[in-house]
Amino acid sequence: MTEVPLISLFDALLADLDGVVYAGQHAIPGAVDSLQQLEGLGIGLGYVTNNASRTPAQVAAHLRELGAPADDDQVVSSSQAAAELLASLVAPEHGC
Repeated sequence: MTEVPLISLFDALLADLDGVVYAGQHAIPGAVDSLQQLEGLGIGLGYVTNNASRTPAQVAAHLRELGAPADDDQVVSSSQAAAELLASLVAPEHGC
């Protein structure tokens, strides 16, 4: 019986950033290598952060500087999630 790697059961991975992929300006040991391997296996990558002090593009640039595969649209911040939730709950006003 051949064992199937657990990750092969999934299409994508959402990675928390601060303290998981990096701590401040430095990568967590093994994180970048793991992300590169996942990308090589065709596993979709998404990055989530509750730190809204930088834009998703800035965060993606930081990830790339560390050697992690990251496009700007792969990063989602808590402020983006909150704005989308709010927009889905509140009807837009007309005439403003």
